[in-house]
Amino acid sequence: MSAAGNAYNEGFKAGVSAMIEMALIAAITFEVRDDASEIRQRAAVAALQGLAEGAKAALIDPPNPLIRIFKIIADDPASSGVLPCPTCAGRLVWVRDSSNGHLHGQCETVGCLRWMQ
Repeated sequence: MSAAGNAYNEGFKAGVSAMIEMALIAAITFEVRDDASEIRQRAAVAALQGLAEGAKAALIDPPNPLIRIFKIIADDPASSGVLPCPTCAGRLVWVRDSSNGHLHGQCETVGCLRWMQ
């Protein structure tokens, strides 16, 4: 992933983490109110806790796109090919070295996936 992509990913995770913390703080605020036993307050607490729990799924790192590409290429007997890039949906061109079987590939989008074994 590019430096810009990493920065975006880290910023996204920081934003989601902050949102989770805010939801949990708001839930605690509702729980300590004098009217905390009322149905609306209990519903608000449950909703905020559910929001925080559900948002944790956004913090899970996505699978490495190269692993998926390597699995697709492993099933292909050809010595080269073109696949849709799993990162940007551009054209991912790959070639298998005939001397050692190593894979080389690059997305045609500047700054996207590129590898050499």
